[in-house]
This record gives sequence, structure tokens and C-alpha cells, in this order.
Amino acid sequence: TWMILLGLLVVASLMLSACGAAPEAGAPAAEAPAAEQPAAEQPSSGLGDLPRNETLIADILTGRVGSPDDFNNWVGWKWRDRGMQNLANEPLWSVDFATGEIIPGLAAGDPDYSDDFTQVSIPLREGVTWSDGTPFTSADVVFTVETLMAHEGFGDNTFFVENVKSVSASDDYTVAFELNQPNSRFHTKFLDRWGSTWIMPKHIWESVEDPVTFKFNPFVGTGPYKLHSFDPSGFWTIWEKRADWDKSPTGIMFGEPKPTYIVFQNFADEGAKILAQLTHQADVLGVSSDGLQAVLQQCDTCRAYRRTWPYVV
Repeated sequence: TWMILLGLLVVASLMLSACGAAPEAGAPAAEAPAAEQPAAEQPSSGLGDLPRNETLIADILTGRVGSPDDFNNWVGWKWRDRGMQNLANEPLWSVDFATGEIIPGLAAGDPDYSDDFTQVSIPLREGVTWSDGTPFTSADVVFTVETLMAHEGFGDNTFFVENVKSVSASDDYTVAFELNQPNSRFHTKFLDRWGSTWIMPKHIWESVEDPVTFKFNPFVGTGPYKLHSFDPSGFWTIWEKRADWDKSPTGIMFGEPKPTYIVFQNFADEGAKILAQLTHQADVLGVSSDGLQAVLQQCDTCRAYRRTWPYVV
């Protein structure tokens, strides 16, 4: 979401410039593979066909993607900041670091705990669909938790095995958990504060033979953007605004996102970032305080996330 995007990028000083010419590169995303089949390798073509005045270009804060064709974020580190976390995925809740406000995403409101904190019910937002058009329901949440508990290879396996006695769907938009012991903070496992447990689309994962090794390519999420293409070498990933963006929590709550395309790109070093910023080859970047000053001295249309010191949240 746009708020998660900002929250993600304020780790370093950020700058926003006017749009100009487009960079080179670009390859279409693979068609949705059968569950057991690997995604096809992708040829390299070009970013140049993207209309620059409809395209936002940002850097990947954690650098070049090491496994560009693997979007299985439930196993190991998969470079969430290439656009998965901030554009294509929606958590149950997220936090606005600038205000401390908890923002419901896939959840429709606060969790409801029993008096002894051994049971919790979570209401889900109605009207949300996955980026392939399939409705999001409580069945997806139940399936996710049960799948994570069934396979030790998932990073969240231990947490859910230790905490969850059972999980069930009270109806299409209510999930009920019975816990092994009192835990008033159980729901925060689904609260995105820079990482949380994501929900799997059941209709894709339920026919996967080995979910731990499944690459989940192309990525299917509930955010307002869908995968357009990626560089097989890991230097960039392109996301395209969904035609049905209004069926994402972000679209429902905040309206239509402006960019048609968003590119997350790796830059060689800070000098390359600054040059890209000054020549309108990039819009949102993370730089050092010295790098920020260098840009501000040469660019009238650039600014930090905040206009005054300390420039970041």
C-alpha cells in the first residue's frame, strides 16, 4: 500500500522528483503456472515501453534480488521490498510509524479476545479479491495457518504450533482461533510493522505438492498492484495497477493509486542514485544525509520525506 511504501522507504532520507525519460530494460511476467510446474525463464526486453508520466521509479533498499523468480515469502528472505510488501500484498493490520495508528487492511476491525485471552475472533474485510479476481475469504486465513503448522520448513511454523490449538471459519468473513495458552498479543503476528505473517491464496496453494519449495510465481496478492515483469538477474521488478484496484483494502480505504506502473530498481551505489534522481531516472530513493544535501543543492523539485530536520520519520 502507499502508506506501507512510505513507511518502508523512510529507513533512509527520501527524495521525490518530477518525472522525465524512462530507463532501459523490461520482460513480461510468466503466465500463472500450474501449481506443481516451475515458472518459465523470462527473456530480457525493456522498461522503455512504460510511459514515464505514469511510472514511479524507486530503489530497492535491500539491494539486488538474489532469487528473482521466487516469491514464496513464507520461507526465508525474499526481498519483500521489491514491491511485494508495499504494493501487492495487504496484511491484516499495519502500523503508521509517523502516528502510531493501527490501520486495518484485510481485517475489518480489532480482534475480539475472550476474557482469559485463550480465544480470539478476527473480522475480515468484505469486498476484497486477490489480483487474479478470486474473492478473499476466511478460508484463505484458515488454510494459511493450517499449512504453516503442517510444514516445519516455514519460518512461522514454530510460532503457530506453539500457540494455536485450532483455527476455524465462523463464516466467510470471521476467523476464530483457540489458543494453547493465554496470549493477548497473538494477533500482532498478523500486524505489519516491517514484516508479518502473510495470507496465502488458498485456491493456488491448496494443489501445491510441496509448499515449502513452491516459488509462487507469479505473485498473487490482495494489494492494488499486480506483477507485471521482473529482471531474471534481479536488478528490477515492475508492478502494474490492477484494473480492479478498488477491490484491494488500499483502494477501498484510500481510493485509486496514481501511478499506473511502479518500478523497484537496484542502483550500483549512492552516486548512481543521485545521478538518476537529477536526470529524472528515479523518483524515490534512500540516500545518506550527505547524499540528500548533494541532491537538494542541485534540484529544485526534490525534497526529503519531511521538509525539515530530521527529514525522516
